[in-house]
Amino acid sequence: MSKRAGPTVIGAFVVGAAALLVAGLVTFGGMSLFRRPLTYVMFFDTTVSGLSVGADVEFRGVKIGQVSRIESRWGTEWIAVYVRLDLRTIRGMRGYDAKELEETLDKAIREQGLRAQLRWQNFITGQLLVGLDLFPKTPVRLVGLDTSVPEIPIVPTTIQMFTAQAEKLLATLQEVPLGKLFSSSVEAMDGVKAVVQSPELRAAVRSSAALLANADKLVRRLEEDAGPVMASFKDTSDTARAAIADLSRDARQLLGRVEAEVATLNLLMGNVQRLVGKTEEEIGSVAASLKSASEETRATLEKAQATLGAIDGTADGDSRLGSQLLQTLQDLGAASQSLRALTDYLARHPEALFRGKGQPGGN
Repeated sequence: MSKRAGPTVIGAFVVGAAALLVAGLVTFGGMSLFRRPLTYVMFFDTTVSGLSVGADVEFRGVKIGQVSRIESRWGTEWIAVYVRLDLRTIRGMRGYDAKELEETLDKAIREQGLRAQLRWQNFITGQLLVGLDLFPKTPVRLVGLDTSVPEIPIVPTTIQMFTAQAEKLLATLQEVPLGKLFSSSVEAMDGVKAVVQSPELRAAVRSSAALLANADKLVRRLEEDAGPVMASFKDTSDTARAAIADLSRDARQLLGRVEAEVATLNLLMGNVQRLVGKTEEEIGSVAASLKSASEETRATLEKAQATLGAIDGTADGDSRLGSQLLQTLQDLGAASQSLRALTDYLARHPEALFRGKGQPGGN
């Protein structure tokens, strides 16, 4: 017969079970007991093959919920995907209640471009998940087939774009005449094979080898001849540089001599100018004296002629004396004319005092 358990043991067992229940509720109860997830729906117009109930719902790679139900709408192209979201996993929303979370999510849909799309969870197995992200400036397109649940708009997914591209590629390949293309490829390969095996190509290869050998010899010869050529060029350059230096020195000496001769010539010209000025002054004074003497001679001649007239009146019988006086007066007139001509000539040609009349260059 078994022994009956004491009240103390039973009490301890009950207390332990209660403690475990509380710990379990605290640890695991936060998922659904103490907080109510938000339910949303999305309508996709493409296949959802690979998406299953329980699949993750992620916001930029962070899990915020899971797929709760998938339904097809008879007579339409839309597939309804219901999800349960817990936005408290996002930092900054942990203190919000359900109403505040709904308002925040609705604002993100309308103002920030929150959209849903299908993404690959595992490309090899083909499993899909629902991804949420912000797509600003995209239109809000709501289907509205279930107004009892708030809706999150969708955007074309990478799967859809990949599928469209694949379908387009397949359509293009179907239009390509693969048989003709294969035949052309075979003919091209035969042509290449014929060219490769042709004797002309082999001869061209041998000629190329010979040409390369000759080119190598030419390069080596140029390398050998480059030394003497450069030495000769250097000697020529040094000789030309020395000749240019000598020519420059001679040119500087000649320029110095020319400058000295020019200075001497300038000095001589100054002396000549001073001499000419002095000579012109002296010639002017001589000419003035001769002119004065000529005028005095003319006045004397006029007086003599008057005296002669008087003498003619008083000495009628002495013709010899009158003839002598007349001859003397005529000589004085000729002398006066010669003196005047000399004065005029010197005034026009003062250089005659140096060269004399009748010298070359004179009149």
